[in-house]
Amino acid sequence: MTAGRIAFGINFMPTAAPSEVVEWARTAAATGFDRLGISDSQSLCRDVYMTLALCAARTERIQLGPRVITPVTRHPAVAASAAATLEDIAPGRTLLGIGTGDSAAYNIGHRAASLAELAEYTGAIRGLLTEGRATYHGKPARLTWGRVRVPIYLAASGPKTLRLAGAIADGAVIRTGLLPDIVRDSIAQVRAGALEAGRDPDQLDLWWWPDVNVAAGYREGVEEIKMSLAMAGNHLTRFTTEGKHIPPELLPRIKTLGERYAFADHSLPQGGNGQIIDDLGLVDYLADRFAIVGTPGDCVKKLQRAIDAGARQFWMSVHFDDKHRFMRDWARHVMPAFR
Repeated sequence: MTAGRIAFGINFMPTAAPSEVVEWARTAAATGFDRLGISDSQSLCRDVYMTLALCAARTERIQLGPRVITPVTRHPAVAASAAATLEDIAPGRTLLGIGTGDSAAYNIGHRAASLAELAEYTGAIRGLLTEGRATYHGKPARLTWGRVRVPIYLAASGPKTLRLAGAIADGAVIRTGLLPDIVRDSIAQVRAGALEAGRDPDQLDLWWWPDVNVAAGYREGVEEIKMSLAMAGNHLTRFTTEGKHIPPELLPRIKTLGERYAFADHSLPQGGNGQIIDDLGLVDYLADRFAIVGTPGDCVKKLQRAIDAGARQFWMSVHFDDKHRFMRDWARHVMPAFR
């Protein structure tokens, strides 16, 4: 696992005009964030790779890539070509996040891909990027014009995906939570997957995926991120709830959240998913588990507990409106405690 300084990344859904998203990216780079992710959800926001190309052209240092694409909507040859093109635009700064599929899949009437499909898809993209050829669903695929090494990350919210990331990916984007016991178990799962595959677990690049906000107080901060907390809670019901550290007394309510979750409102501040977790009494549990929120002091304390448990890199989601304000506040009041 990557050691050294504490690192911070940021992720946006491109719900605004591309010119505005570029300004978010420029602020992220200017305020010291290490990496930028752009979500891929074609039914809810602008195209991920068109947006990334513009962001890459207007920044110089920050790493960037999709967080995350899915096998459901992109053939691996299409995905590999896009990744290689972005690497042409931003040499040495490109990365690729892959997941089973969330709003991109469900908003076109599909379900998330299986872990077997995710593994085949990841292998095909890597083969295309590094060798120019792969077999996918029993058929040949080719990429004739480029050979690049783009680091591939798997988004993981359960033990099986964490182990798969350890076995086949360059790193993981971990959406299991920040509570110390969960951090330690997540690291153990990734390491186990790597060791089972004969890989060195210390070479894997692990990033935690928290929801964040800096505010005058906890309640004010949480109010702006309820839709993000609902997204995190919904992930606890994906495929299975087993091994996801859900307190038994909350399990019925978590399952109800999964049943009522509206993918058409996914991540949207004006959507109704935040109200669902309010109605179910899940806000504080989800905030405690998944969020870094409150005053700068609150955020530093929450980060420190996760760091003490082994997390060192945080790739944060920001879906509320004033993203420039958040990035400036985080850089001014939180980052200095760790750099």
